[in-house]
Amino acid sequence: MSFFDGLPASPPPPEPPEETLELRAYAPAEDEEFAPSHWFVPAQLPQVAEAGAGPDVRIVLTGWEVWPRSVTMRLSVFLRRIRPGGRTSLYGGPRDGALRCGLLLADGRKVTTLDGAPLPTAGPPHPTLRLGGGSGGAFHYELELHLSQLPPAGATQLVVEWPDEQVAETVTVFDAGPLRAAAGEALEIWPAAAPPAPPTTGEESRGFLTVGPGPAEILAPPPESAPQPWSPPAPHPARGDWELLAPFHWRDTALVLARLANGADPRALVPGHPRETPLHLAAAHGSPEAVAALLDRGAAVDAPDAQGCTPLWHAVCHGAEENAALLLRAGADAWSPQVAGRSPGRLALACALAPLFAGLPGAVPLTPEERAAQRAADEQAAVFRGVQTDGASVAFVAGIDEAEAVRRLGRDPRDCPVLAPDAGADPGAPGPYGFDAHDAEESHRRVGVTGVPGGCVLLQPSSYLLSTDRLLDALSVGTAAYGLYVNPAGGTFGTLSRDGRTALTEEIGLPPYGDEPEGHWHYRFWSWSRPKDMYGANELGYACAAAGLRVTDPAPVAGPPHRWVEIPDGSRLLG
Repeated sequence: MSFFDGLPASPPPPEPPEETLELRAYAPAEDEEFAPSHWFVPAQLPQVAEAGAGPDVRIVLTGWEVWPRSVTMRLSVFLRRIRPGGRTSLYGGPRDGALRCGLLLADGRKVTTLDGAPLPTAGPPHPTLRLGGGSGGAFHYELELHLSQLPPAGATQLVVEWPDEQVAETVTVFDAGPLRAAAGEALEIWPAAAPPAPPTTGEESRGFLTVGPGPAEILAPPPESAPQPWSPPAPHPARGDWELLAPFHWRDTALVLARLANGADPRALVPGHPRETPLHLAAAHGSPEAVAALLDRGAAVDAPDAQGCTPLWHAVCHGAEENAALLLRAGADAWSPQVAGRSPGRLALACALAPLFAGLPGAVPLTPEERAAQRAADEQAAVFRGVQTDGASVAFVAGIDEAEAVRRLGRDPRDCPVLAPDAGADPGAPGPYGFDAHDAEESHRRVGVTGVPGGCVLLQPSSYLLSTDRLLDALSVGTAAYGLYVNPAGGTFGTLSRDGRTALTEEIGLPPYGDEPEGHWHYRFWSWSRPKDMYGANELGYACAAAGLRVTDPAPVAGPPHRWVEIPDGSRLLG
């Protein structure tokens, strides 16, 4: 009796082709541009280390596949925020801001993923580092980078950089000796195959002819399972360095003090962070005791990070008043500009830390206009405090009333009746225009419209349409409209349209980097210490102000709209 008895019978196999292809024996090459995966099971050498990090990205070295004459490096890339539509490629040319990787070999040779095809030379060929395979997309990528030659023994540097994701140039040092030692452990599958074919041109001579979809044609796929979130390894207090510390680890005062006691350099750069020192991270996340210990051991109080920001800037952005006070007593510079002409002190004067800075030498009070602008932003954001917007899109339109907004959506206001006063907030609830909010097509076509003083507010509880340029351009003719979409997978994306033309598309809510509209500062996107229920509120307040509206009631976003509008089938607004 067979283990598989009782399963549905498979259809008969197709007729065999008239000719078949035969794999010949492996032909050793001094330079293996591709992994010889047709002939060998590579030796597996695990190595887990964070190789680079940005505000919303982690790059992790996960191990090596070692072939007789070459090696494949595995990198995992985890992203927390992505733009709708994704990327066409994870890689880019040297003028791009995309991810780039390289190796500095022990003999001084440098090889990168940006290198072109090597030029012919009289001596040994120069190694290449190329993307040989991988998987994933969106929030997680698995990269296989193939080094065409075994690296020489000795200290080797892996260097990664990703300017678009604020991953500064990061170096991970490892010993290539174990890689060379593992090369002899690769298992050859066909040692008795026919001799290699005579050299010809093209991939066929190297044995890289693809004849099918790979393992998928012979192995039944396992059930899909949800990917597990990545978390950094547990830190070890006995280490004498700053490796393997995530931001939340800096809250563990005993851990920071133990690292210092074991010889960790308080002036060193922390691996995985863009030119940040221990004092930057402790000022933002740590205790006053940790900050004081680092200062006592000679930490540079005004060391700049990759963006030019000092530990005092980080303390202000995280609302760490005691840490800021310690840094000021240690001589930290409060008034030198760091981002967009702003200094840590200037930033502090607009928040709860103002009393700590107001009396310092060199302090210049905010002007009445600056105070008024900040007060107006805080008041507008407070209107939306606690409003839940995950998965929703909201548009603010100035200068047109509710009926005109309905007309611009392609409907007659008489066909879109006002909802009963007791209609539920859930668009799937029974009512004159109730519908299933879980039906993607239905949700995409339905728009809530509510008139407010000076304009109107539009709402979609579970679609992104109100953030698209085509719809906002239709709404903004003769006026201005700003729409945002809160992606439940991460990121809030906004579009500003003026007089029928898109003027700006942006991701909002992220810490500013210097070239953003002034509203990003007024609505405190720089602050990491906002109350939890104010994160969505600040983004809604910014969008409202960007459209030129002043809303005093959250109901158009938090409650049921005044009326539901169904965009007609075939409308160009639907895309």
